[in-house]
Amino acid sequence: MMYPSRFQIFAYYLLSVLVLSIFAFRSPSHYQGYPQYYIILLIALPYFVSGVARTLLEPALVLSVSPLERSRRQLYLDLGLFALVALVLLAFEFFVYRHPVYTALKTGIWVFVIGYFASIDSSLHRVRSSHDGHSDTSALNSRALPVSQKLSLFLSTTVLLVVSTMAISAYGYINIDSSLPSAAVGRIEQEFIVEMMFILGIIITLTTRVIVSWSTNLQTMFETQIDMLKNVQEGALDKHVPVLTQDEFGIIAQQTNLIIDQLREKSRIQKTLEQVVSPHIMHRLLAAREGKVREAQELDLAILFCDLREFTSYAENKPPDEVIMFLNAYFTKLADVVAEHNGIVNKFIGDAILAVFGVDGNPDYARNAVEAALDILMHSSSAVMRDGTRFDIGIGINCGRAAAGTIGSSERFEYTFIGDSVNIASRLDGLSKRLGYRIVTSADVYAKIPEGHKAIFDDLGKHQIRGKAQPVHLYGAMQEGEKLDGENILRFSAAVRSGPA
Repeated sequence: MMYPSRFQIFAYYLLSVLVLSIFAFRSPSHYQGYPQYYIILLIALPYFVSGVARTLLEPALVLSVSPLERSRRQLYLDLGLFALVALVLLAFEFFVYRHPVYTALKTGIWVFVIGYFASIDSSLHRVRSSHDGHSDTSALNSRALPVSQKLSLFLSTTVLLVVSTMAISAYGYINIDSSLPSAAVGRIEQEFIVEMMFILGIIITLTTRVIVSWSTNLQTMFETQIDMLKNVQEGALDKHVPVLTQDEFGIIAQQTNLIIDQLREKSRIQKTLEQVVSPHIMHRLLAAREGKVREAQELDLAILFCDLREFTSYAENKPPDEVIMFLNAYFTKLADVVAEHNGIVNKFIGDAILAVFGVDGNPDYARNAVEAALDILMHSSSAVMRDGTRFDIGIGINCGRAAAGTIGSSERFEYTFIGDSVNIASRLDGLSKRLGYRIVTSADVYAKIPEGHKAIFDDLGKHQIRGKAQPVHLYGAMQEGEKLDGENILRFSAAVRSGPA
């Protein structure tokens, strides 16, 4: 992006040489004895040196700073080089040509006028060239001028330059010798008018060029802001708004980027929550006002506990990475199975899971839990360690009311389900091995499932459960003596799905 800016400033250098040459040739009496090419070379030489100096200094003085500071540095560099050119040409006027003061000042003021507009245009171009699609995180300069003050300063300075230039140019025409013939006086007056029109034409052209450049920058910033807001509205948060200027537009860009960062953080939290809780719970937590997020809610649920039997003792003699790899693959499938049946996996506890059905208000939570248990058995029948070891599985299912909410410290907490119904489901999972069934449910579950589902269960009678004063009526499916393979499980699943609803 450096080269277009350099070519642009060279165009201003050529314009300066052209304007100064025109004024020199319009005053032949001041440059008598010098050939025209010599005059042009003396005018062009300082600009050539300035161009070389600019090329060498720009990487160190402009490109080495943050993009937000480059436009300011570009303005200072170009304006400083034009000021040096003005001093050099003033020295030529005084010591080489030995011109009067007003002629030298006329040359100096024109170098400064063109340099003023050229430096502003180059600075504005640097703003556009710094638009690389990345946000500058530098703090905005608190002393930077707002847009309104920049515009006022530009217009005021432009008017001052017009007045100064015209006044200095007119100075040479003030003291016209009264002894001159009227034809000569008329010619001088015509020259004065032409010169004034030329001055106005040059300044109006340069002012228009700066206004167009400024308008282009404003349009670029507006379009960038609008496009970014559209992206945010569509959920695309992968980019920031470039902070291009240290004014209101820079503040707006930084505030927009702050909003994007906050939305990114919210999106990250949302994705994390999606891996922990159901979408229903996630939206409830995100929508909860501060101080309300830890309030509990009582729900009617089906709770499913499931674990791999004898896995802990087996895993003690296996490489940890192999154990973790197996469990990750196993749990990934279980989570998918539970989700397919409108449930959520609330916890991974060693080699066990706690799954909950009915959080979304689905009245068929008991049926969903039983069907999920059959699919879990189907998946577990194909879960094999590297050495070919297969594991038996136990599942306990219970229905009832449970408190759903967040527990933990003020700094860290988790969403969980607590209640007697949850404890009973955990106990049923533990009883499954002793009772000789892979799926054990309470009478509450049995009463809520369709007749077709009831057909796969055996009545196990009442059993004492730790923590309960009264025995609990239990039902079991898939005896341990039955081979845990796809054919058997499919037979049970077929019986479930073919029975009356």
